[in-house]
Amino acid sequence: FASLLGILCFAAWAPGQEATTTSPEQAAILKIAKADNIKAVYLYSFGRFTQWPAHEFALHPEFRIGIVGSAGVRSSLEKIAGKRTVHDRPIKVIYYQSVLDVELTDCDLLFVSATIFPVDIAALMGRLQETSVLTVTESSSRPNGTVVNFVESNGQIQFEINLEEAKRKQLAMDARLLRQGTRMQPHSPSQGP
Repeated sequence: FASLLGILCFAAWAPGQEATTTSPEQAAILKIAKADNIKAVYLYSFGRFTQWPAHEFALHPEFRIGIVGSAGVRSSLEKIAGKRTVHDRPIKVIYYQSVLDVELTDCDLLFVSATIFPVDIAALMGRLQETSVLTVTESSSRPNGTVVNFVESNGQIQFEINLEEAKRKQLAMDARLLRQGTRMQPHSPSQGP
């Protein structure tokens, strides 16, 4: 899994982006681009190493990954989608400007970026509660309904998994994912939605 991440990050990185920079603005842009690539590779891997209920794939020939609010992750994921498949299905990337644009049956996996207001994320998770959509967020509040949440630790992008939510959504996550991620801690009353 770790070697796959390295290979795909390298493949998703456009030539010429490794040029040395001296300005803080350029360094910040490169850091964001690298983070977007890593998140895109993880999203691909989440799809690859998760099993959905059999009936979920019956109506759609593609594996559909939705993204709300992060154009950088979208761009990186589209590069991967052009070269890879998930469960022998081509990858279709669907971009949403707003949580209101998300249709419940549009996606197999949905990434909601930190640029979306927490109240909007909570409302979207509520709408997706009775679906088998693998929901991925990057929120310190860990909204109810989140299966996977990106976290940054020591400058590294990592992820935590809510095993109870995955089970409730009938999603079986491969042991390779479970070894790479950490178990999401349950909500405390002071944490909010």
